[in-house]
Amino acid sequence: MTNLLSKILLPHRYQQLGWLTLIPFAFFAYVTAFHEFQFEWLDLGPLSISKAFDGTDNNLTNELAILGLFSALFLISFSKERNEDEYIQKLRLDSILISCYVYFFINMAGTIIFYGLDYLSFLFFNMFSIPVIFILHFRWTLFRQNRNMGLSL
Repeated sequence: MTNLLSKILLPHRYQQLGWLTLIPFAFFAYVTAFHEFQFEWLDLGPLSISKAFDGTDNNLTNELAILGLFSALFLISFSKERNEDEYIQKLRLDSILISCYVYFFINMAGTIIFYGLDYLSFLFFNMFSIPVIFILHFRWTLFRQNRNMGLSL
């Protein structure tokens, strides 16, 4: 009998697609954030809904990079493993809990340290911390368990 978590996870092939798109979109996000790279064809020109939304940057390159990076992290995080069982689901749940703890700790520490300096940049980069920490912790725990199982046989 399959349980609910395995029904809501994406098939394993989406994880492979996520890994294939992660590096290009991470590089793309890096060059848009630190080197002000923009595609001219994504420039919308002057748009102003109201004075509150009167932005000078109407280029969608940053948004494309962020959406691509989030999509890749989503596909990696929420796709089944080749052999998805209850133990892997427990590791998945533990990893998401730890990533949330670390996220809130980083947010609280960053608010104290960076508030007033470049707090918006800190928040921008911190929004990626939950999926990145989840993937790192889950993969590391899975690697350690597979290595221990290989040694015990």
